[in-house]
Amino acid sequence: MTDNRNFGDKVSDIVTHFGGSWKFIFLFILVITAWVTINTLALFQAIAFDKPPYILLNLILSFVAAFQAPFIMMSQNRAEKKQDAAYRELFIEIKELVQQDLDTEIEIHNMEKYIMRELDAVKKQQTQLLMALKEAIALEKLNRESIVEILQNQEEE
Repeated sequence: MTDNRNFGDKVSDIVTHFGGSWKFIFLFILVITAWVTINTLALFQAIAFDKPPYILLNLILSFVAAFQAPFIMMSQNRAEKKQDAAYRELFIEIKELVQQDLDTEIEIHNMEKYIMRELDAVKKQQTQLLMALKEAIALEKLNRESIVEILQNQEEE
């Protein structure tokens, strides 16, 4: 399978993959917890760089949300296009199978007609044979040789 994604597509897939993972969530919780701890506790006042109400943290969170959302949407749009293409292929396959089924059903119906015609012909021959046998019995001319002769005549027809 060839990868025909451009650079932007690959970046959006990487961001979406990482941004939608538990690894990202736990890392983000860790970073925010460390940020708040460092900037709140008196122990770290010498290195505090974003005192409450954490304006810089809010700016960073807004920045992450502003850039992460379009990447996720691009990745989802591409995934949706792939899914649509897969559904279209599946629909075409189903349509072909339905057409094959209809063709087979028509063929079966035609074979059924042929078999019924042949069966009617056999019944007609059987009726003729029975009538000939009844006539022979009625004339009391029926013996073993004449029955064999009648049957052989029927097989030849």
